[in-house]
Amino acid sequence: MQPITIWRRISQLAAFVITGEWLAIGWLRCPFGVPFVSCPSCPSTDCPGRYLLIPTAVLLGLSALLFGRGFCGWACPMGLVEDVLSKVPKPGRGFKDRWARADSLLKWLKWPMLALVVAAVFIYNYQPEHRSWEYVVRTGSIFNLEAYKLAWAMGGGAYAIRFALLIVALLGGLLITRFWCRYLCPLGALLSLFNRFSLFGLRRDLDTCVCCDKYPRECIQYTRPGSGDCVLCGDCVQGCPAKSIRWGLRKRATGADDREQQKQQAS
Repeated sequence: MQPITIWRRISQLAAFVITGEWLAIGWLRCPFGVPFVSCPSCPSTDCPGRYLLIPTAVLLGLSALLFGRGFCGWACPMGLVEDVLSKVPKPGRGFKDRWARADSLLKWLKWPMLALVVAAVFIYNYQPEHRSWEYVVRTGSIFNLEAYKLAWAMGGGAYAIRFALLIVALLGGLLITRFWCRYLCPLGALLSLFNRFSLFGLRRDLDTCVCCDKYPRECIQYTRPGSGDCVLCGDCVQGCPAKSIRWGLRKRATGADDREQQKQQAS
């Protein structure tokens, strides 16, 4: 395992230990229509989101300004789950090549997903009549199945939708590396906007680049270094055969850069 990968795994595991319970409760037991965004007013007293939301939002904002979508590659607990699923043997090369041709179209799905989530937050999260329960609920740990049975008994359609999305994310991750992150994650879509103007990012030296197309071909996001979908995982930094990719201060592409990128995309 390469040094960057080791540090990334340590960062991901640390973030998962801190936020993993919040992730499980949000997907399967949150009383709000959209989880992870209204935690301070949650009637479930045992969810760690009650005290994690504000510091996480602050750190996430700073991370977006500094590193764009770096959170997705280094700290997102769902990203770690998807990375684990990526280790499962995938279908053959023919399937991967066919899927790659549809990849650019499927990546647009995360934008309608983001729009639906934003709309659902305002429609369902701040109207008490749409909340699964209003009173204080004390339930067991995430390993207590009775807690989930209780939530689903009092809940509505939001649980079924979130559970279906979770199944899609997990099954999709078994077939396509980072399926959820690439095509459906609304937070990933939002953070990808910051990749355009974040302070730090990945840069490619056009003078030494041999245009081998190893990235996106072997990228976990199937994208080019420094693009909107790049999660700054660093695999390309340590895997580039010409050592042409590195981290650094982000700069606007020159006309030559633009022409080179357009040439590669057309080829």
